[in-house]
Amino acid sequence: MKACPVCLTTDVKLFMQGIFDCEQTNVLECGNCGMQFLEPLMTGEEDYYRNYYAKQASRHFRSMSMVDIQNRAITHYNDYQEIYTHLLENRQSILEIGCGSGGFLRFAQQEAPLTALFAIERDQENRRFVQTTLMDVIFFRDEDHCKGHLFDLVAGFGVFEHLRDGKSFLRRIRPMISQDGVLALTIPNKMNPLVYMYNLPEFRKFAYMKQHYYTYTEESLHILAKQCGYVIDHFTYMQVWSLDNHLSWLRYRQPRDFSDITSQLSPNTLHSYNQDMIRQKTTDLFMVVMKPTARHIG
Repeated sequence: MKACPVCLTTDVKLFMQGIFDCEQTNVLECGNCGMQFLEPLMTGEEDYYRNYYAKQASRHFRSMSMVDIQNRAITHYNDYQEIYTHLLENRQSILEIGCGSGGFLRFAQQEAPLTALFAIERDQENRRFVQTTLMDVIFFRDEDHCKGHLFDLVAGFGVFEHLRDGKSFLRRIRPMISQDGVLALTIPNKMNPLVYMYNLPEFRKFAYMKQHYYTYTEESLHILAKQCGYVIDHFTYMQVWSLDNHLSWLRYRQPRDFSDITSQLSPNTLHSYNQDMIRQKTTDLFMVVMKPTARHIG
């Protein structure tokens, strides 16, 4: 019997057979902490992430340049400006792990221009793009090269679900966090409304993919944090795709240009819908902020 990789219970059931990019991969769900995980996990991660954006092109309704990808990211940070600005308050140094196209780094430069910015990004295309479009970002090759440095904020946005061994990651990062620092992660929410509220089979198949090994819940993250020497400070829920996107999926059952629907809805309508999803915690994204427990700091 397969055990949950976080709480280790064998109360595990089949949630779904087949995912977006592999019909032979199943999604399993823990009956105790609620987290979901793929079975089997993919092998050959390095090959999978080579030319990553080209491989993801089929998930977008139009081709996207690196500028487009960065601008879409910065739109999200601006949409939830209060949340991310609060995260930046009184931070003298920030390390972003897996900075991608640099959307958050660009946002941080705008909102906290005196903060020292550091980044890790293994994709060469992303790294070159950030280095040519943003000033004063210092790159480390990997976490091992950060030893001896302390950061007031370590961020991993859209990264944690890609990690095969989340426990090892959390333990490696912990010594890099300053005494009053935090670790902030954004993670896909298990309770995505198109999966659970609308139960749309086509979107369920679209949502789960080989690169997202785990779909975490609040309960599973509390357990994981305790195992790795952290305490959860807070969770924050955010909705990236709004009513216009959801109506498009419900009507057409595939990713497409939904601007025709957007044009029929007011910004207030879209905002109100997002707020309803946030209140119910049925969003497509959430953030967890953790602090190292006192005996583990440094």
